[in-house]
Amino acid sequence: MSGKEFSCVLCNSGTVGVTTSDFVKGDKSGTLAVVECGTCGHCQLNPPFYSSDFYEKDGQVNNVIENYGTAFETIVNHSWVEARRRFDRFADQGIDLPAGETSGFTAIDVGGGYGFFGNILANKLPNAEVLVLDPSKSRIEKGRELMADLPAVANLDLAADFLDDAYAEQHRAQFDLVTMWHVLEHLDDPVGLLRNAFKLLRKGGTLCVEVPNRNDELMALSPAFRDRWFMVEHISYFTPALLEKTAWMAAPDASIKVTGYQRYGIFNYFHWVHFNKPQGENPDLFEGKDRLWIETTWRAAREAACTSDALFMTVKKLAD
Repeated sequence: MSGKEFSCVLCNSGTVGVTTSDFVKGDKSGTLAVVECGTCGHCQLNPPFYSSDFYEKDGQVNNVIENYGTAFETIVNHSWVEARRRFDRFADQGIDLPAGETSGFTAIDVGGGYGFFGNILANKLPNAEVLVLDPSKSRIEKGRELMADLPAVANLDLAADFLDDAYAEQHRAQFDLVTMWHVLEHLDDPVGLLRNAFKLLRKGGTLCVEVPNRNDELMALSPAFRDRWFMVEHISYFTPALLEKTAWMAAPDASIKVTGYQRYGIFNYFHWVHFNKPQGENPDLFEGKDRLWIETTWRAAREAACTSDALFMTVKKLAD
């Protein structure tokens, strides 16, 4: 692979480093690889293939159903679990949310998919204005369908649109909270996306970002887990240091913090280690409360060392 064929999505260097993986799950063309940038060390898909049609057709969800046999109903249930855990994490991370009758607070969930997190946030903050933004019209419509039988939430809006430069300028400084849950790794310009997300914030506002963690210790403990970790949907594979660097490039004057976060439970972890294969159609995605003392210790150790399966980053806007 020559340097001319490569362009780092982080630093724009044309110097390619080592090949991390020749196999990319879901790559039917067989032309994709995962490589490191020879300049900054960022790990990415090469070429950095992004298809809006893939997401419009809900390709990511369909891949989970096809590759793991997970029922759509299970995916929906897990999405609600994730949404509740994400809201609870604000208190754990010291992120201030309005209390009681406080009004005027605005939040936007970028790449919010079906809108489950937006629904939870709007219900928890009835005096806030909550917007779910997703580029896929079909996912937005599917979300409305899936939530049709739930009580109406007057302060929640779902919109099909993309956070590009024009949208960021049009909505500059309109939000107190911006969230992006497993979005950044999908786009071919992570710095530009973070920069636009940061523009949406008012002074004192917070941008919350969650991504998969390239330093997940399970990569070294289960060869099968490592083989399925690199996938056609994910362009970037962030370490804690490079996630922080990406935010710094986008918002050099912000206050930035990266911590570990464990999504899947200890039984899923042990299954990968012992059997060297996926847990199956219903992996252990627990509600967020540790069930055993060993799970508490295991999770805390992984999050503290940032060897957990995910990374959580806050980017706080200190000045206009």
